Amino acid sequence: MRILLLNQYYRPDLAATGQLLADLAEDLARRGHETYVLCSCRTYDGGAACHASREAVRGVNVIRVSASGFGRRCHVGRFIDYLSFYLLAAWRALWMPRPDVCISLSTPPFIGLVGVLLKLLRGSRLALWTMDLYPEVLVAYGMILPRSIVYRVLSMISRLLYSQAFAIFSLGEVMTDRLIKAGADPARITTVHNWVPGESVRPKPRESSAMRKTLELRDEVTLLYSGNLGLGHELDTAVRAAGMMDGGSGLRVLFVGNGTMREPLQQLAAELSIGSISFHPPQPLENLADSLAAGDIHLVAQRPGTEGVIVPSKLYDSLAAGRPALFIGPEDCEAARIFRESQSGMVVRPGDADGAAEVLRTLVQNAGLRAAMGRKARAYYEGRFGRKRSVAMIISVIEKQRKMKG
Repeated sequence: MRILLLNQYYRPDLAATGQLLADLAEDLARRGHETYVLCSCRTYDGGAACHASREAVRGVNVIRVSASGFGRRCHVGRFIDYLSFYLLAAWRALWMPRPDVCISLSTPPFIGLVGVLLKLLRGSRLALWTMDLYPEVLVAYGMILPRSIVYRVLSMISRLLYSQAFAIFSLGEVMTDRLIKAGADPARITTVHNWVPGESVRPKPRESSAMRKTLELRDEVTLLYSGNLGLGHELDTAVRAAGMMDGGSGLRVLFVGNGTMREPLQQLAAELSIGSISFHPPQPLENLADSLAAGDIHLVAQRPGTEGVIVPSKLYDSLAAGRPALFIGPEDCEAARIFRESQSGMVVRPGDADGAAEVLRTLVQNAGLRAAMGRKARAYYEGRFGRKRSVAMIISVIEKQRKMKG
């Protein structure tokens, strides 16, 4: 089959969605499918940097359109990036060889409409891979009101997409429930958990981490957050908890990544006079395992109200790296359920800085507990998740379309 994968970002860009999409695209190509990716030439963080406009990578034909690159620091610039990609991607898709199947992610929101256009004008079939649920995520972030006209219009667009897709891939059971409530046909939904891109992470002793050596971390116990510092992640509680730790606790806090919340978090750390917190740039995929190994405890966070709307990719990084986790987020979301079930993470409600500080004290003082939780984390990842398992589920659903057509 000829398959088109549609998303704003693609490897080598650092965006998690692009990294995961590359794994799927390459496996589709290996199975003999004529595979195309349509994405933006601009990077996730914005700026003047551009990726190649066209290239063939591991059997995948990557086509990048010249969308704007204001980045994610302001809403206006992000909207312009979205709009330019919508228009250019739609135009380019109509002039590409006709795909049998278009698999659309959710960056930018509602980009699946390009797939609907291909279905109506060229007879392609549409599959949705819902990395985030819209417009529900906009409500969770306080950008729109749940009963507003904007919400109702965007909900209508979502229902249109769900009705036009032969398959919808959900990131977890909680998200699947939200999709059904939003109007998606349960028979079309397949729950497929994310994984660590490229399966590039395995447990690694902290002593062998080059990042730890560079930062001159010796005996300090480190709390590591690795990934996008975005609106969906409730990180204030962790910063306040670090400020409540005793001065001699030996805890260091590392934030590795960029995003809209980086500057506010830096300001909060300065206001609380916390000298044990430092911020570092995001790491490329080839350095991810080393970076994750720098953390003795991993921090995963999720904003209240986002249950079933997003699933933090840091969840899978933490499990694969074999590290215990402090999860700060809603108690009934996917990540909380997985950490409790795997016994690899401790769950704290957002805003409960006292509870988070108590968890950190317990983990800092008990190396044996950290090691045991880390072993459970890796075992759970190997038993339930992974690229091979999840990609095979997606490909199976897609290839059934070829059999049905035949």
